[in-house]
Amino acid sequence: MGRQKAFISYPLDWVFAAPSQLAVLRALKDSSEGMSGRAAARAAGINHQACKQALDRLEAIGLVIRQGSGHTQLLRLNFGHQLVKEALLPLFAAESVFRARLRADIARGLGGNAGSATIFGSSARGEDRPGSDIDLLLVTDRRGKAALADKAAEFGRGFARKYGIRLSPIIYTAGEAKARYEAGDPLIANILEHGVDLLEKKLREILL
Repeated sequence: MGRQKAFISYPLDWVFAAPSQLAVLRALKDSSEGMSGRAAARAAGINHQACKQALDRLEAIGLVIRQGSGHTQLLRLNFGHQLVKEALLPLFAAESVFRARLRADIARGLGGNAGSATIFGSSARGEDRPGSDIDLLLVTDRRGKAALADKAAEFGRGFARKYGIRLSPIIYTAGEAKARYEAGDPLIANILEHGVDLLEKKLREILL
């Protein structure tokens, strides 16, 4: 095992040394008054022992502060810490708007050609993982289908470079989408139930 890097030179190696530490930092970032260890574990979605170890490590490098004593101890993020102010809080702020900006980019990029745009599959259900595509149903009029296909291919290349995520569009004309819905296509039924519409006009308005 390699020698551990110096904290002052490589502080982020220590901050993000374990996934549990990131989970705890995320849990504490919006709590100015602090929370108990058990509350932090629940908010972070990890067990109490993993949370305690993470808190101990984060306290050792000054990112977490304990207040009170005994059973009344509260733990909070050290908002005066340089790394918290200049690295962690901006990073969490960027994370909090990542999904919204990603979806807004799709709407802007394809909304001029598509009548409706609906995300479905794992990304719509919140079950996506690294390497997951974004499944996207695009509906347009018959004359615009070829142009939309070209636009989606071009847009998808830039989108993958910007977000590291590949778009997997399915493109139907309104007539094709209606015919599939009326035939009981399970994919269309699933998209109607779980999909996320990105444009003002919803898929349901086109189909019903």
